[in-house]
Amino acid sequence: MKKMLLTVAAALSLATTAFAATPATVYATDGNGNQFDGLYTESSWMAVEVPLADLGGRVPSNLSIAVSGLPEGTYVTLDSVSTQGSYALLHVSVTRDSTASNVNSLAQIAVNSGRTTLTTVQLPVYGAAYSE
Repeated sequence: MKKMLLTVAAALSLATTAFAATPATVYATDGNGNQFDGLYTESSWMAVEVPLADLGGRVPSNLSIAVSGLPEGTYVTLDSVSTQGSYALLHVSVTRDSTASNVNSLAQIAVNSGRTTLTTVQLPVYGAAYSE
């Protein structure tokens, strides 16, 4: 019985750790109530909705983002932050160096306060290829 309880406790602990490490999937928005399943390149009108609870209940004054998972030359930069209800809206610009190829990637966005990562979210980033 003891061995079984220890096995179950260990399994639950591993499951909890694995779940906590998984980035949250959030929505992109235009700030007017419209939600999108991803961010679009060549845009500066989109925002990432992050629950304020994930930021400790408020927006820190030194909020920043670190983005990974995008092709080289594709960038998501933080322009400003506002709040809407129980969400922080991270207003971003999505740019790329070249429009010669498609972008269809999952961005991992670490939301930081100073050197502390408050939460990590993931969001697709899309961009069509255009001839240059």
